[in-house]
Amino acid sequence: MDARPRPADFIKALGLWDVVLMNIVAVVGLRWIARGARVGAPSVTLWLLASGAFFLPLAAALVELSSRYPDQGGLYVWTRRAFGSLHGFICGWCLWVNNLFYFPSLLLFGAANALALFGEQYQGLAESRAYSVTFVLLGLWICVAINIIGLRTGKWLQNVGAVATWVPAVLLIGAGVVAFARFGSATSFAPRELVPREDFFSTLSLWSAMCFAFSGFEITSFVGQEVKNARRTIPAGVLISGVAVTLIYMLGSASVLVAVPGSALAERSGITDAVDIVSGRIGVAGLGGLTGALLAIGALAGTSSWTAGAARVPFAAGLDSVLPRMFARLHDRYRTPHVALIVQGVTSTLIFFASVFLTFTGSQTTIQEAYDIMVNLTILIYFVPYLYLFLALVRLRRLDRPAAGAGMLVPGGRPGLLLVAGLGFLATAISLFLLFIPPSGTENVVNYEANLAVQAAVILLVGALLYGYSRRTAARS
Repeated sequence: MDARPRPADFIKALGLWDVVLMNIVAVVGLRWIARGARVGAPSVTLWLLASGAFFLPLAAALVELSSRYPDQGGLYVWTRRAFGSLHGFICGWCLWVNNLFYFPSLLLFGAANALALFGEQYQGLAESRAYSVTFVLLGLWICVAINIIGLRTGKWLQNVGAVATWVPAVLLIGAGVVAFARFGSATSFAPRELVPREDFFSTLSLWSAMCFAFSGFEITSFVGQEVKNARRTIPAGVLISGVAVTLIYMLGSASVLVAVPGSALAERSGITDAVDIVSGRIGVAGLGGLTGALLAIGALAGTSSWTAGAARVPFAAGLDSVLPRMFARLHDRYRTPHVALIVQGVTSTLIFFASVFLTFTGSQTTIQEAYDIMVNLTILIYFVPYLYLFLALVRLRRLDRPAAGAGMLVPGGRPGLLLVAGLGFLATAISLFLLFIPPSGTENVVNYEANLAVQAAVILLVGALLYGYSRRTAARS
């Protein structure tokens, strides 16, 4: 007898605007604006390249695949259908594991911004291990608890988080407008300034983070059986939220550079710094603290969104016996994958401790370096499934020729399909290569590179061992 949960076993809790807001909370990261702004005007060029070469192909691929295959498990299911269970496992494993690095890095961003509420004298706590560890662990396990209770409760945090994303974006854009009108632009946008000249490779390496800033629109396809009329709702949600996300990044980037020179920004609190500096110059107190508080709430909501979405990947893999069957259990009362959520929380906690405390040179990793390590490990592991995504787009069109009205297809026939898949695949591959260039200002390059290589290798090894164990168990059964 098949123990696989049926669609009726899931509660269809998400409508179109829930999907739109979930996408915005999960995708928008104002921290990527601050990260890019450190290099000044060339960041505008990099944002435009990331939008055209990565985001547009990604959106086209997701619209087609989510409308044709609105299954629980999303990208994992599409890859398995296209290339078989081994490649499906590799894709699903990377989709899940990258989040274990992403959660603590996002919460570290929230921790740095929350300090704006308490004044400048507390800003140094952003590099305090005691404060950072406490904030991250509390935030992480609050998100696990909320998602065990279920999306009917968890979606309200996501919806509040969307507001907590929009308001700082509006404040940032407003600060840019006021700064330009009152003081002129703090950054020159002359054509020659838009091309990186100094520290070329470190500047170019930021493009990986900018492409990553557009990733994540597949999150609602992970929970497809919990979406009302998923075949239409998910693609529509991708299109609507995609427009909103693009506007936030483009206007936000221009605003922060108009308001403040890139060299004056701290990476994790850069948005709060920009609003605070401009509001202070015009005599309006408190906007920096408000911005920081909202960004902290947005970080918690984004963590909650991805906690929900990511747990559905090992859940689907458990159903297919490529991970232990315990991952496929649903909570008796809340009908949520509670085992996957708990294991996810424990593993993310251990990875966070490794990034903060693990050293290969005797020199302890700073909180900023730990943040950089977790960000780049997130991107490194997360972009492997995107390579599969663009390949699966082509293969599934050939394997399962779509009937009329079976989905929203990439326009232009086969040439259009190959253009979208080829451009997206190339942009993803370049992003992966650029990740191995250490961020500008890294004090201990050896420790940074060793952490990146060792943690990535351990994660892939654990995945291989689990896959082998699960296949042997399934064969015996």
